[in-house]
Amino acid sequence: MHRSFLPSSTLLARQGARLAGLACAMFLTLPAFAQAVADPMPADTSTSGAASGTRAPMSSWWMPGSGRTAIGLNIGRSDFKAPCGSASFACDDTDRYWSIYGRTMANDMWGSEIAFVDMGDMERGGGTTRARGLNVSLLGKVPIGQTFGVFGKVGAMYGRTRTSTAAGADIAGGNENGFGLTVGAGLNWDFSPKVSAVLEVDRYNFRFQSGRDAVNTASVGLQYRY
Repeated sequence: MHRSFLPSSTLLARQGARLAGLACAMFLTLPAFAQAVADPMPADTSTSGAASGTRAPMSSWWMPGSGRTAIGLNIGRSDFKAPCGSASFACDDTDRYWSIYGRTMANDMWGSEIAFVDMGDMERGGGTTRARGLNVSLLGKVPIGQTFGVFGKVGAMYGRTRTSTAAGADIAGGNENGFGLTVGAGLNWDFSPKVSAVLEVDRYNFRFQSGRDAVNTASVGLQYRY
């Protein structure tokens, strides 16, 4: 019988809730912080520009605005790096992967992202191993021409895993929770003023009952900017 997919302790659950709250706060306040950096002082009406009622515009490099916030959905394949265990049981270490996320850019090059990720299931030890988590990343982006770009990201994830096994398996079963590092990179194509296509690869570090192991993913997705 599969065990309930719940945190193993109240303390770990509280840690996950605190991470989620911190991630949401970062995501929501970054544009306001960027705006404050871009426009720290009021207009100086004593300069010659006051005659026209305007002042010279400051650089827009730190200026958030239309199109700097996006929501996205990626779908692809996951590749579990956890050990399969005894050869007497079948092993299938790949499954479907999906993530839903929000992203905000402080400028054209730097931003942050919060995502819920689901790795699907790995078959091993006569049962299944499942992994999912909440990920917060810092993101860097470099444009290539007018519509293409490359990006990379690094972050931290609070992950949950559940492992069920058959009798006689040499893999420990049970639930695990914990933090892990994440990295990713990808290509984006802005094929309309509001919508982008994404090709992305990521690596997530999870804690399983059998130890700490990575799950690699490759995915495609769509982002809507507003």
